[in-house]
Amino acid sequence: MENMMSMAVYLVIADTLDIDVDEIYPDSNLKQDLGMTSAVQHELDQSIMEMFNNFQVDFSRANTVRDLVRQIANVTVH
Repeated sequence: MENMMSMAVYLVIADTLDIDVDEIYPDSNLKQDLGMTSAVQHELDQSIMEMFNNFQVDFSRANTVRDLVRQIANVTVH
């Protein structure tokens, strides 16, 4: 289940940051590696809310793609 969740999150990140999904890795830092700005963070948060039943990411605890996937998986799977 988490693998499918990961792919969905990767696709949302790729679409929001306008990058190729192949450029995204679990350890990719959202800001340093993927270039997420505060404006893009807001867009990403909105996209995640739309896709995952209004789930709001705690970006203070999500530095990497893995962190982001785990937050979403922990809430939507449980």
